Amino acid sequence: MLPGSHAPDCRPGARPGLSRRDGAVSPSAGPAPLDDFVALLGRDRVLEDAGDRAFFSHDIYSRGVAPLCVIRPGAVEALALSVKRATEQGLAVIARGGGSSYTGGYLPIGERSILVDTADLNRIVEINQGDMYVTVEAGVTWRALNDSLAPLGLRTPFWGPLSGAVATIGGTLSQNGILWGSARHGASPESVLSLDVVLASGALLSTGSAGSAGFKPFFRHYGPDLTGLFLGDAGALGIKARATLRLIRRPRAAATASFGFPTHTRIAEAMAEIARENLVSECFGMDPDLQRQRMKRTTLAADVKALAGVFTSAAGLLDGAREAAKVVAAGRSFLDGIDFSMHACVEGRGEGDVTSAMREVVEICRRHEAREVADTIPKVLRGDPFVTMSSSIGPQGERWAPVHGVVALSDAVGTWSSVRALFDSHREALDRHGVVIGVLTAIAGPTALVIEPVFYWPGPRTPFHERVLDRATLARFTDFPDHPEAAALVADLRGRLLELFRERGAAHMQIGKAYPYRAGRRPESWQLLEALKDALDPQRLMNPGALGLR
Repeated sequence: MLPGSHAPDCRPGARPGLSRRDGAVSPSAGPAPLDDFVALLGRDRVLEDAGDRAFFSHDIYSRGVAPLCVIRPGAVEALALSVKRATEQGLAVIARGGGSSYTGGYLPIGERSILVDTADLNRIVEINQGDMYVTVEAGVTWRALNDSLAPLGLRTPFWGPLSGAVATIGGTLSQNGILWGSARHGASPESVLSLDVVLASGALLSTGSAGSAGFKPFFRHYGPDLTGLFLGDAGALGIKARATLRLIRRPRAAATASFGFPTHTRIAEAMAEIARENLVSECFGMDPDLQRQRMKRTTLAADVKALAGVFTSAAGLLDGAREAAKVVAAGRSFLDGIDFSMHACVEGRGEGDVTSAMREVVEICRRHEAREVADTIPKVLRGDPFVTMSSSIGPQGERWAPVHGVVALSDAVGTWSSVRALFDSHREALDRHGVVIGVLTAIAGPTALVIEPVFYWPGPRTPFHERVLDRATLARFTDFPDHPEAAALVADLRGRLLELFRERGAAHMQIGKAYPYRAGRRPESWQLLEALKDALDPQRLMNPGALGLR
């Protein structure tokens, strides 16, 4: 899920430090030094076509400089050798996971760059049921991992972002992410035990207990936590090749519920109280604008189809049929008259655990003036938890991009109030240019709440959308003409949001090259990061610009 960025030159693809040219992707300054990569990997694993380079110079929101080429290693050893060859030639190296981000994290800022597409590093190396961990290569998607673990009755504690159909484990750990399992188990880093990281030299660093020869990757904290250095680093310190995550037994029982609240204050207070009690596995809320955008996206038939996952996991076919009947009975109007909605899932070892926890959730919500509504949204999402890349575009084909802040529970109401005031002060311009902003909130462990404004605005599709969306999907959407005023307004408000979040003490995930990580950092903290960068990447060739490091 989540985050965004600020583009002060006001165009929908422009970025601080990235190419600001309109139209074609920047050509390389001279002949591409690609022979080594072709010899090492094979011709089919080196992409240098202009169309490929243009596609890989985009993420969902931004446009960067085209890489000299894109390489697709099929093995960790080939990845390590490729990084070594690249840095020996003075080439910058940037890793890309599933590509479902929007903060410039994998976009080159210089022409002498190669991009590493990790899609073919997609092996599940080991599922160790005795020691309760799983080791995967970085290009494995969350959906693929979940599908492999489900028949064994196992799961990782955090089990993926909403984009997990395409989002890779390596990409998510580089960016940090939340959603499935994160209300109880925290963000993605909390589930990691060990990493194998390719450094700028081509060396392979193993962290945690695996940093000792012959040791299993079963324990993260063996001396200083080296694993944590490479989580959320946007690939600035190295490229994740393999990751080992904790396993847990899949919950035997689960229940969902939805509630309507009269004000943003009430829903934020309720979510904060639920977080403190650590009652739910997932809990997220939507304001009226985001609800409207959500309800435009799917049909009742699609909702019922998505429930196939619920059918197969229900106690029996009869239970599954009952769940479908509830969705059909609720229809598509169950949020009519609801200003702010909250959706929660409770998991447990048995029905008694689930019933007890859900009773507490209901009591908390009622104390905050909520009423229960049909739980269609959490039920449908749990039935099909990983959305397609059609979510990277608005319900009519609009451009789409979020920006977020992670705030302390006690700061949620004040921060959200400030966000609403900012948007209200620009209401006339937003309406005039057709810009819609919805707000998503989500619990991120027992100490934090995510506040994520999501922007929709009229604007043309990019090479990114043209490739990741199939023809049938594209045909359903409008390809809007260029609307520079709308794009400028979005860029301006995103920048203002970043400043607002900084003033409010908000943290960020998916920092990439967009969030102002360095701004306001204590000198000792920044100096240590610079020293780590010098030690691990003395030529500053690993994803230059990520985290604000150059």
